[in-house]
Amino acid sequence: MGLPLFSAQDDPGPSFFHYAQSSGLSAPTRSGEGLSAHATTVVAVRYVGGVVMVGDRQATGSYIASRDVRKIERADFYTALAISGTAARGIEFIRMAQLSFEHYEKMTDSALSLEGKANYLSPIVQRNNLSSPLIVIPLLAGWDVSHEVGRIFEYDGAGGCYERMDFATIGSGTPFAENTLRLGFRSDLDLEDALDLAALALYEAGDNDPSTAGPDFVRSLFPMMVVINGEGFQEIEPDQVGTRFRAINDRRTQSGGVAGGTLR
Repeated sequence: MGLPLFSAQDDPGPSFFHYAQSSGLSAPTRSGEGLSAHATTVVAVRYVGGVVMVGDRQATGSYIASRDVRKIERADFYTALAISGTAARGIEFIRMAQLSFEHYEKMTDSALSLEGKANYLSPIVQRNNLSSPLIVIPLLAGWDVSHEVGRIFEYDGAGGCYERMDFATIGSGTPFAENTLRLGFRSDLDLEDALDLAALALYEAGDNDPSTAGPDFVRSLFPMMVVINGEGFQEIEPDQVGTRFRAINDRRTQSGGVAGGTLR
């Protein structure tokens, strides 16, 4: 089956979002609250050579609805997309973004720039959040092929897109994670330092925010950690993630749960 035909006035062009609207494929908006668990917290940190992202795995309603939600996904080879807010709608949002980028490339035979991808998501955020109580706030990070640098883009609830030159965080654990990132960020971070800092920020969020899960050593469930650089999107193996979070937990155990006078 081929693509449907549109008149010149109604042609949605290379935008999958507009095509979905024209074809009636967009998910219906729903009214009412409490329809889905919520997902929090994700952080992104720039380093010399790319961006790292860390996200917790818990979805929370009036109870813990799920302990292993994936809140960070590969949008394409050089781009990662994370979500906070309503879990089910957020997962749907990621799929729509993935389809949008792929559709654009097939229709135009060219790839969107990283900045183009970031701007491409704004109307999708706006349409969802201004027409439904099921709020989703995304976080986009990737490798800018043209400029050979990692970049981070965050959004407000109305779809406004803003680039962050250092780090960004989304979700209910933001105040705790951001405090750690502010104390520890440096413009000359290497990959290992960036991973350590992002993991510590997520640990702090999980330790202080009841809706954010830290590492679960009993079930061996750990936050997702990904790296996006010139080699593309790479998810770090759970065993390596566990080792990094155990090191933080061991330090806190030795100090009786007190962070101490230095960034630990």
